[in-house]
Amino acid sequence: MLEPREVFITKLMAHITHLAMIPKVQVERAIAPILGLFIAELLTIKWSKEVVMICEEFPVRKPPVNDKSTYQSTNVDWLLYNASDDQLVFLELKTADSSFDPLQVGMYGCSINKIRKQGSSFLVEDLKEIRGVSLERGKYEQVLKCVGDQRYLNCKKAKLVYLAPAAIRDSRREDPETEVEWLSFQDLPDEVSGELAAEWRIIRSHLVQMDSITRHCRNAAQYGGERKNYGDTCRFEQMLKLCEANGSGIVVGFYGGAKKLRSATLDDLKKRPAFKWDSAEGGRGFKNNRNWIPGGKFLEIIEGLMDD
Repeated sequence: MLEPREVFITKLMAHITHLAMIPKVQVERAIAPILGLFIAELLTIKWSKEVVMICEEFPVRKPPVNDKSTYQSTNVDWLLYNASDDQLVFLELKTADSSFDPLQVGMYGCSINKIRKQGSSFLVEDLKEIRGVSLERGKYEQVLKCVGDQRYLNCKKAKLVYLAPAAIRDSRREDPETEVEWLSFQDLPDEVSGELAAEWRIIRSHLVQMDSITRHCRNAAQYGGERKNYGDTCRFEQMLKLCEANGSGIVVGFYGGAKKLRSATLDDLKKRPAFKWDSAEGGRGFKNNRNWIPGGKFLEIIEGLMDD
């Protein structure tokens, strides 16, 4: 017979799993505080390294725009420290196969490359500058306390990790253009130690269910089994105009992805009968992301071919 606390966590996780099927519900926000209780220990077990939590929702300053500094930031879900390797870990949580954002990866990648080149102390300097213009100085003070350990300030190693449904992991982890370590929920250890061990077994069993909830299965009934996975098609010139107007708000189908597109010739592309495209968010059917290119990236590659 389950203990009352186990009954509660079972009902809570079943409710959260149900919310994954509801439009506009940000399931990450429901899961992150729960998973945050375990994540450092889970990574310690998974990697056989000593991993400690630094801060949840750690603000990372956005890169300059037109060489002009910005005080805006984006928050990485968890900033952790791998003490065994003296390495910072940017860990991002996703709960839907349709929520991956390549621009976010690029933004974190810029910070990680900067850490490797000059060390991590700039993270604190950025926080202090943002605090200086924020109406929530107290909150930034709290974050600064979290990163006060000198080990965190002198790192020259860092990596980006995504914890996401298997559908994202399997389609993205072989992408040569992104330096990301991918974990799915089923990759998380079965057991943890301590007083929450029973709760973790229940939590993990529900998280693993999200590995198999894809956009395709969410919408299969809507499309009556239809396998179409794109919104529309158009010719080359129209595709360029759509990319100019929508940027990475759309994706363009191209077998082999960005790498294959770079090896194509403009003449062949112009003769192509049609290009498939779809909305980046809320598009149709299941997509293998290896064969879909964000509109902004597609346009950038084409412009490069035009300059050759």
